[in-house]
Amino acid sequence: MTPALSSLAQRIAAKLSSSQQNDNFLRHDFHALTSAGLDMEKRFDKAEKIPAPPHEMRLAALRRFRLAEELTEREWRMVFYGLVDTDPLHPNQPILLEDEQLFPEVNSAIKKRIETKTLKRRDWAALCASYFAYRNETPESNPHWCVLRGHIAQGYLVVKSAIRREKSWMKTIEFYHDIFTPQAGGVISQQLLAGESNSLSSLEKIAQIPDSSWLWKRIFTVLLAQLDTLDDPHYLDKIIWLLGLAAQWVRFRDDIMTATLTRYYHSTYRDQAHSALKQAALEYWDNPQLKSQQNKWHQYVSEPVAAMVRGWLAKQDLMHFFELLRGNGDVDQARLHYWLRFANQMGFTRIVMGQDAWTDRDSDFVKFREENRGRLSHLRGGRSFDNAMIMQINDYIFVEFSGTGNAMYAYRIGEAPFNPESGSLEINVHLKSQGRCILRLPHAPRAYGYSNVRITGWMLKYDDELHKLGIRWMAEEPIKFVDKKESSPTSLSDVKIINPLRDTAIQRLLENISCIVSDNRQKGGVLSVQLKTPDDTTERELLRLGFTPVAKEPHRYWIK
Repeated sequence: MTPALSSLAQRIAAKLSSSQQNDNFLRHDFHALTSAGLDMEKRFDKAEKIPAPPHEMRLAALRRFRLAEELTEREWRMVFYGLVDTDPLHPNQPILLEDEQLFPEVNSAIKKRIETKTLKRRDWAALCASYFAYRNETPESNPHWCVLRGHIAQGYLVVKSAIRREKSWMKTIEFYHDIFTPQAGGVISQQLLAGESNSLSSLEKIAQIPDSSWLWKRIFTVLLAQLDTLDDPHYLDKIIWLLGLAAQWVRFRDDIMTATLTRYYHSTYRDQAHSALKQAALEYWDNPQLKSQQNKWHQYVSEPVAAMVRGWLAKQDLMHFFELLRGNGDVDQARLHYWLRFANQMGFTRIVMGQDAWTDRDSDFVKFREENRGRLSHLRGGRSFDNAMIMQINDYIFVEFSGTGNAMYAYRIGEAPFNPESGSLEINVHLKSQGRCILRLPHAPRAYGYSNVRITGWMLKYDDELHKLGIRWMAEEPIKFVDKKESSPTSLSDVKIINPLRDTAIQRLLENISCIVSDNRQKGGVLSVQLKTPDDTTERELLRLGFTPVAKEPHRYWIK
């Protein structure tokens, strides 16, 4: 029961006791009042969020403050809420948090409330709202913001000491203790990675964290950087969860997809398509095989990562073409085997389906058409069961046809009588143009007894002709296994010069330090430094240069 209710109950009881006249007086202990008091107390505990005041109220207080007028406690609270507010009547005025002239006065007002222990929870919540709403990717570059961060941390202790018993919102704040430190976001990112996000919504309410806050960017930066610390099986288990985050956090969707795809590329699984990851990438970024979409892909991932996804699509198309779309029932496994060898070099593939494949109501066909919507073309002419497969390798386009007995046609890009991305192609006019093709090769003599390391029959002729075009079979690039615990001497070359000023400073710092350096920034990863022995001076300098400590890994730091 709150002190006020308890006091009221005691006074009422005393008054009734003193005025009691006879034994018939109904004696009781105010059970209803006690129950109501307990209910109110529970409701108060649950009222974690303190709603932010209207923008107009904050602006009114800010204008009075700028005019040096005396403010009430309520108006000071509005000022605390409005430290990052801009005034539409004075768009050129700096926000208070960046105002060299006026912020010292705000600073003094906050310090006074902390020192006299008069800071109220609503005042503290107002300061939190401004702290998290500051629109700056690197808020620590503003010394006033850093001062505010310190006041909030100290102010919490004042607010806590004034409350009779611990409230549920306090437990949440103390669990996420790092949000008011230079390491903000570390605890949350670790919790998210561990799959524990139950109280995250409570934190948003209590600390007044807007969706646009710098904190979320920092959380996801730390979280995604930690993907490099996971071994491959652990990372694989996280992919579906990461895709769920991408669907939920639209603002960071591209960042999540970039990190997830890049980490997959550096895993032992990269030659094996991940269906859900592939589908999500196509949904968000469209088809990397299309020229119109390639620049978009290159905004987010490196060319090798985009090539990995194109390879997945090529393998998928080849499997579908030679097995599902086998025309009149023939299926040539030899052709499938041969072209799969080149799938990792195919920049573009397109399946051109005849009438039968477009209208087949079998569940496999329905699913195939749905999953490949926008990636299929119509085949005109020929027989209804005919289908064609278009493959681009380097500067050449190769066309295969379903069923046996059809030759392969090859064209130079730019000289082919068709656009391979066209939605409709004619079999004889476009795809079988003997006057425009540079190669027309039958599948003879028959190939048999072939393997991954041995080709036979017509495959040998195909390889010879492709060699003349500068195309050679390349085995899938082997994955290098790295022992994360392995120590190696540090050299200046371990730190690549990407940001000249900063990276040169890092090189100088690490030159005579015993540490392990791993720089994967050019691959979409991070630069990490693991000190072999504790060194306070070096660690402070790493933090000053923008490094972030790796949670649960002492003396290890990372930077993008």
